[in-house]
Amino acid sequence: MDFDLLHTRVAHHLETGREAEAIALLKDNLNDYQQFAEFWILYSACHLNLEQWGEAEATARAALGLNAEHPIAGEQLAVALAGQRRRGEALATIHQVIATAPEYARAHHLLGMILLGNVQNNDERILARQATEHALELEPENPDFYQGAALAADVAGDQRSALHFLETGLRIDPHHQGLLRSAGNIENGHKVVGDHGQLLRGMLASDPMNEKLHQDYAENFLEKQAVYANRWWVFVPGLATVASFGFGANVVGSIVVIVLLLACAGLFAWWNISTDQKTKKLLPSGYLNDIHARFPTLGKALRCYQISWGVAVLGAIAGCFVPLIGATLMILSAVLGRVASALILREVSGPPKDRTDREARRIYLVRLSGGYAAGFWKRVLLVVVQVILFVVCMAHPSQIAAVPLGSIGVGLLTIAGILAYCQLRLGFKNNAFAYGLAVSASAKSRGFALLRGNVGGLYFIGLHLLIGLVAFSASLALLGEVPAPAGNSQDSVNEKPKEMDKVLPTQLPSPTHENFSFSPMPELPEITELDEYK
Repeated sequence: MDFDLLHTRVAHHLETGREAEAIALLKDNLNDYQQFAEFWILYSACHLNLEQWGEAEATARAALGLNAEHPIAGEQLAVALAGQRRRGEALATIHQVIATAPEYARAHHLLGMILLGNVQNNDERILARQATEHALELEPENPDFYQGAALAADVAGDQRSALHFLETGLRIDPHHQGLLRSAGNIENGHKVVGDHGQLLRGMLASDPMNEKLHQDYAENFLEKQAVYANRWWVFVPGLATVASFGFGANVVGSIVVIVLLLACAGLFAWWNISTDQKTKKLLPSGYLNDIHARFPTLGKALRCYQISWGVAVLGAIAGCFVPLIGATLMILSAVLGRVASALILREVSGPPKDRTDREARRIYLVRLSGGYAAGFWKRVLLVVVQVILFVVCMAHPSQIAAVPLGSIGVGLLTIAGILAYCQLRLGFKNNAFAYGLAVSASAKSRGFALLRGNVGGLYFIGLHLLIGLVAFSASLALLGEVPAPAGNSQDSVNEKPKEMDKVLPTQLPSPTHENFSFSPMPELPEITELDEYK
């Protein structure tokens, strides 16, 4: 077969996702073209598409053995090395390609992408941006390079430039999958492309066999499930506050409080069901089963939320009559809610399929700790709201008042525990707090930035741990108290202290005239009549 025809057929197979047929075709023509570097470049492209990094490296090296200065072969080798987490070798290879062919734009673009994959310091962040923008200068009409420039600007914190590159690239190719998919990772990218979920669905309609698009679409749906975490954190203490008015009330008051509890719980359930249906409405028919197959923990998390709702309602009703049982059930409901949110955030962070892959494990733990560290001020606001609910509960003292404090404690201790676990597993250099500061520091000040990040991380974890322990301990202390119903407070005032019974007789005797005696008056001397002195 003529090599040009072979090249055309292999390229067509690669474009249509038929890599196995392309490899079979190349094997059939191996004896004819194994002395051509371009033949091994085609071979390497097939393995790169299949993410078979080892085979891609071998075929790229074979091409370089035939032509050591071929820029495409060097580019393929760098990609294969990066895919095997051999970052240093990949960077050295692509630098060599740039030195050999400085006008080869794809080499500059790939340099920026490799650096962005795991930025170590601010110098690398600046270099990544310079490399991607230099590739644009060499080929200003290539939409791939606008994607790289947009991502580099986003990592550098220049949102304005990131959106500009995104928008400019989409003007050149409105259907460019790389740019459209990257829009979901760029802050405020929806301002350019609209809702990311609807965008991905449209892309799937035109390319239904693209597995990466299916994965992105499923992850987009999963991320929307995280909205329930903060709702549940406030729902249980709010229900407890309503229930606190029922303890010690008369029959009519208790009925009113129970009706109000059911109404509040029903409205909360309706709110969440509406959100869930709105999210599922965008899914193609039967796609929900595919999402649950990809993320098996999602079903368990949703069932935890459902059980938590039922336990919270049962506990609130029980708290109107037996506060200890009601408070215990509602704190259990808060625990179930945190378990559900933790399961969802774990899936959102992307746990590695291969637990032996250290780099994938590192990325997962960084994303997980970043998810728990984010939203600090929103968390402060939610804690303040729960403290206010606790104060309202204390206006009608009962063990139900332990629920808001227990909810605060469970939430903060969960965050502190997971962050501490990630901090220990990632170590001094790779934990999220240290990495975040190191990326913004120069190579010279990286060590100091790592130290500051670790100290800041320990302070952040310690703050959550301390407040969480105080709140949970106070909650347990309140559970141990046995308050009297509010309706009996007047009777308790009129009752005599038991200690007085030991001092005072139970009944005082009624006085009679026999109990009173008078000593006899002394006899007066006789007084001479006054007439004798006349």
